[in-house]
Amino acid sequence: MSLNNYLLFILLMLVIYFDVTKRKIPNFLTFPVMLWGLLSYTIIGRFDGFLFSLYGLLLGIVILLIPFAFGAMGGGDVKLLGAIGALKGASFILVAAIYTAIFGGIIALLYLACKGRLLVTLKKGAGFVFRPFFTSLYYTFNKPVFNNIALYFDTSQVLEREKPLYFPYGVPIALGTILALIKGVTIF
Repeated sequence: MSLNNYLLFILLMLVIYFDVTKRKIPNFLTFPVMLWGLLSYTIIGRFDGFLFSLYGLLLGIVILLIPFAFGAMGGGDVKLLGAIGALKGASFILVAAIYTAIFGGIIALLYLACKGRLLVTLKKGAGFVFRPFFTSLYYTFNKPVFNNIALYFDTSQVLEREKPLYFPYGVPIALGTILALIKGVTIF
């Protein structure tokens, strides 16, 4: 196991601790790892090594940028995936991101179920598709049954009363990255 893999494993363990206990992934964890990745690959592989690390860093950030822009992800999560990319490169970060999404979905479903909000969340998600569809059918055919179905998917009053849930996404990122390491994705 290379030095970068040990560093990555230590980073992931610290991220799990900080994200679960402090609800934050501090910059003092991610920024030095980004810098180390860029410097170590530049020393080893010169300009090609620098590009390898830079592409991983940028891809890691880009993958989570849209969820971050919509408030579904914290900035620490984005920087964490960038730091992982700086250490392991773009091809690794793609595999780790896929595993992360799988772990994130499973953990989110379990978390919502434990908090008693799984059904209302699923209903809200279905409402994004079904409510406009049945509303348009109601206005097209003027049949009240379509309006009743559309109103069934209205969860705005229920969700307004609920406090937002905090989901430490650093945990699925860490688990997805560890699985990618175990699977042995080829690297630089």
